[in-house]
Formats: sequence, structure tokens, C-alpha cells
Amino acid sequence: MAETGIVIKETGKYVTVKLERREACAKCRACTAGFETKDMIIEAENICNAKEGDEVEISLEQSNFLKAVLIMYTVPLMFLFVGLGVGYLISYAFQLQNVEIIAVICGFALLAISYLIIRSNEDKWRDKKFRPIANNIVRRKEI
Repeated sequence: MAETGIVIKETGKYVTVKLERREACAKCRACTAGFETKDMIIEAENICNAKEGDEVEISLEQSNFLKAVLIMYTVPLMFLFVGLGVGYLISYAFQLQNVEIIAVICGFALLAISYLIIRSNEDKWRDKKFRPIANNIVRRKEI
């Protein structure tokens, strides 16, 4: 998965790159981002020694992309389902009324916990293989 963008800031071994939203983002409509024409700003490892103003190619290895998607979507979904199940078990074990409400509360509580776990490990994953890489200069800034 390669995209191109303009380097807007250089910080040590990392660059901040401004990317245009692509067609796939506009067609998805899963969120409001697809309706907007705003640019995306990402931080990438600068292995091509790009300077501010250069146009660079940004990539993220496909397997790493799939692992990141798994972490951000599948893990919380599993926590939600486990929470729903735990809520039902607690309700039936203690013969509580409003079984569905208790199950939903437990489900959302575990969902929130999953995002807290992911967020607490973000720094550990940030320096690993999940960071995009600026691997090629497409066009140098004209001086």
C-alpha cells in the first residue's frame, strides 16, 4: 500500500507528511472523513532522507497493516462480545431483572477497557513495524 504526500516537517529520523484523501476514502462513507476534502497528516520513518517540501512515497507493509487492523477492530469486538456474555451470565446467576441492560453495560465496559489496553500499548507499537515508512522521494523540492 503506497501513497504519496508532501513532507511538511522533518524531525530527526521521522518526517510529517501531508497526504490527500484518496478515492477509496471518499467512496467508503463509513465516517464523515469521506465527505470532507481535508488532508491527512501522518508521521513516517524517513529512510530516504527526505527534506521539507519533498514529495515522498509512503508505505506500510500489507501484513503489518492487517495486524494493525486486527488490533484496532477485532480485539475490541471480541471484548464487546465477551462483555455481553459475562453480563448475561451475571444476570442469570444472580437472577437479576433487566438482563439486556446489564449485558450491554458489561459489553461496553469491556469495550472501553480494550481501547484503554490498546492505547496504553500504543507507545510500544509506535516504534515497531506499524509505523509508515517514507521509502522513496518522488520529487525533490525545487529551490
